[in-house]
Amino acid sequence: MIFRTTCLALLGLTLANSLARAQELPAGPMRDTVQAACTTCHVADQFTTQRRTRPQWAETVNTMIGMGAVVGDNEFDKLVDYLAEHFAPGK
Repeated sequence: MIFRTTCLALLGLTLANSLARAQELPAGPMRDTVQAACTTCHVADQFTTQRRTRPQWAETVNTMIGMGAVVGDNEFDKLVDYLAEHFAPGK
């Protein structure tokens, strides 16, 4: 019984944390993709506080894909555009 209660509590905390992280990301068509690809391993603050140019974001995303991030070929440019739009130098 304690094990079951603990598992349910952990599941609830995980879901609440995922929702909170999604709310930290700016609205946009790639928000859910960024959420899925980036916050699996990072809290959003790890990349939302970064200010990079589009080429720098492309390099970062390529590095993360090399480390296991799941980003489809058809999503790469749109995901990089989203990051560059919302987390560019001077924003």
